[in-house]
Amino acid sequence: MVFIRFVITMVLPILGFVFLLVIDIGLKSKGKEHDFDFNQIFSSSKYSIFDLNNKRDIVPIQEALLLNDNIVKRDLVINMVKDKRLNNVNGLKLALQDEDTETSHYAASAIMQIKSEFENKIKEISVKYAQNNNDSELIKEYINILKDYIDSGLMEKQMEIRLKNDYSKLLAQIINLGIKEKDYYIMKINIDLDMEDYQQARYFCNLFLDKFEKLEDPYLLYMKLYYRLKDYNMLNKKMEELVELPISLSNEALNKIRFWTAMT
Repeated sequence: MVFIRFVITMVLPILGFVFLLVIDIGLKSKGKEHDFDFNQIFSSSKYSIFDLNNKRDIVPIQEALLLNDNIVKRDLVINMVKDKRLNNVNGLKLALQDEDTETSHYAASAIMQIKSEFENKIKEISVKYAQNNNDSELIKEYINILKDYIDSGLMEKQMEIRLKNDYSKLLAQIINLGIKEKDYYIMKINIDLDMEDYQQARYFCNLFLDKFEKLEDPYLLYMKLYYRLKDYNMLNKKMEELVELPISLSNEALNKIRFWTAMT
């Protein structure tokens, strides 16, 4: 409650003070000082602390959940649900562990809703895919849905393994259809590395390098593969080839080269 009062006075230095004074007088006169629902007022106000200037990150999630004011935490969870951004999932997971039972209940309900929506989307698109499994745009859509659900980390382990396999197969299919976007190669190789399917990862690293030999990405993925395989001779070889490319390397590539050079 103290936090909310502070935000009001910061947003509306004069009017905010008057507003709080009037509220306090009214509440005290009714003997309900601790029962007033600030959340109800702010949910319909253009001065909501979570909607101010369309910036929802005014209060970092971790810090907000450490506040003693349960109203703020509940409001934060509700706004994360309304916002429907995937990067809010981690915030909901934190809220799930909150000591305030209502906050954790909101978070649990939201997570169940997100999982249900993902699973419904996957069911719908899998039916469409079964009817037309060579439609590249449909395959891309399927890939994106699976990627989002996998990245959310909300599914059970058995479901995660099955979806990762489906995701890998779809990526292989879209590449074999002649896709010219490098991101699909990167996603394919990374999921194969994640599943420790090094034979597939090596095969698609070869394809990637054949198609995009002037880019740094195939070399970085080769280095990642050889690091996993503990084949440091091949890792060094690919790093040397990367350094010799007639392009300006990104900060990511330069940092990896510096790190590995310092290790050898």
